[in-house]
Amino acid sequence: MSFADDYRPSDINALILSVEARHAMVSWIDSWVNHSETKKALILWGQQGIGKTSTAYALARYAGLSIIEMNASEQRNRENMKKIALMASEYRDLFDENTRTPDKLILIDEADNIFESRNKSTGGDTGGISELLDIIKNTKNPVVITMNDYYSFKAKNNAKEIISRSLDIEMTPYRRKNEVNYKSFRRSVEQVLRKIAGNERIAITDIQIDDIIKLNEPDIRAMINDLYLYRVHETDYGDNSRDTSESIYYLTSDTFRTSDYNALLRSLSMMDEDTDFYMKWINENISYEYSDTEDLMDAYDLLSHADICYGNRFKDFALDNYAKETTAGISLIVKSRNNHYIKYNFPSYIKKLGLRKRNSEIFNNMFFAGRIASMSHTSIATVSRDMWFYNIIKKKDKKLYSFISEIIEIK
Repeated sequence: MSFADDYRPSDINALILSVEARHAMVSWIDSWVNHSETKKALILWGQQGIGKTSTAYALARYAGLSIIEMNASEQRNRENMKKIALMASEYRDLFDENTRTPDKLILIDEADNIFESRNKSTGGDTGGISELLDIIKNTKNPVVITMNDYYSFKAKNNAKEIISRSLDIEMTPYRRKNEVNYKSFRRSVEQVLRKIAGNERIAITDIQIDDIIKLNEPDIRAMINDLYLYRVHETDYGDNSRDTSESIYYLTSDTFRTSDYNALLRSLSMMDEDTDFYMKWINENISYEYSDTEDLMDAYDLLSHADICYGNRFKDFALDNYAKETTAGISLIVKSRNNHYIKYNFPSYIKKLGLRKRNSEIFNNMFFAGRIASMSHTSIATVSRDMWFYNIIKKKDKKLYSFISEIIEIK
């Protein structure tokens, strides 16, 4: 999980917003709680990284609502919109069906990426926009829609009716750098970055924080993630920026979209991750980036060739670089490039491995606590509260931990 996710604000007052935008959003969600809603949906739009999704989650928390999200990683066609968002919008708590109070907030993330097409071979999400309109018409719960390109969305069929039934707020924190809103934005961002740096024990100067802000503004998420880069490398920020670690996200984007193969190779040569990690990122996100069947086939074919080379790298270490360069070749072979913003996903294979390890640790701790509880005639809950103590013993004194394990008959 990135710094931006770790430090996502959950309080509506912690969001970096103008006073007017905050007041409008709170009034809108209050109208739902008070049964006086006139606008069924809230549209939050503006460039990536300025807090649209975080705002939706903060509003849900403010109103005490659970949240149901449909994002760009899911195919938004008629059937899936019905299954996920429509059911969530039309029905409330089955055990309290007489209440008028909403019990959830529906988030449709990156709605400008829904595009209408009758040709399924081009990836058309047929009926997605019209289904979204039906959701807003019939909803018994508040709906938040986020998008980067408001005007592109506005040009779609049925989009104008969606907008007419919604309160739309541009999330741009300022218009010009000589206005009051910009000064307020800078102060708020500086406070956030300093707080994170303090929590994470990052030694960073005011000048270096200023460099991070200037490079990324108004993208708050990028600022926070670049602060993480500074922690990882503990060198001058200006020399590193996105050359390593978190830059895998940007390298993925460049692989799919750049036409400058040599520039991509130079970026890859400065990458701090191994080739296998890079290839897994590409494999995870190919299907989100390309919709043309021929492009998909060519990209996966090239990636499979690179994987064979990588698998034989111990026979010839030059094959590692060859696998990386072959994967980067995807940028040269595709014919239909995507112009829409894509939120790339972390490789699910690695996520599952991490989850498996975490579940194994939880099971081992619970088993250990169960044995201690049985022998000391206390509850598992009581022992679990003291597991931090046994974990310290496990790390600091393996001989003592081994002795305890023998006593409670854990091999």
